[in-house]
Amino acid sequence: MPQQAEQPAANGAPSLGPLPGYVGFNLRRAQVASFRHLERTAGSLNLTPGQFSLLTFLEANPGVSQKTVSQELGVDTSTLTPVLDGLANRQLIRRGRADHDRRTYALSLTPSGTRLLNRMRARIEAQETEMAAALSPGEREDLLNMLERICLRLESNG
Repeated sequence: MPQQAEQPAANGAPSLGPLPGYVGFNLRRAQVASFRHLERTAGSLNLTPGQFSLLTFLEANPGVSQKTVSQELGVDTSTLTPVLDGLANRQLIRRGRADHDRRTYALSLTPSGTRLLNRMRARIEAQETEMAAALSPGEREDLLNMLERICLRLESNG
């Protein structure tokens, strides 16, 4: 549980109160820092972390349906559709009718999408190395395990 509200810093900086003691607050700060860093290092590729995740998922699951993408990545279809539209307009993904159900779109990467994904993956991996440098040996795996446990707990407790 968070500690009592912190007093304002001696240098006159505002206090964050109990926020530094909240796991959720620190997760969000780490996410924002990660996204800003990636934006600086990968800006010329014009690909967001969410788009990278989507392209990576499509690479691993060619022909997957939009519904499956939505479920597996935890993105509402109303949010996913415009992202897919943008990627299709950039000719990074292909939408085709699924063989098993003509009402369903099968999604896959285009050759351009694969090339961009590979370029972005190199930048993501460089960022992963940078983040791992802030941790002692073994802490990266521990952190990933702890985050997974948090996800499982929160998803199972609705």
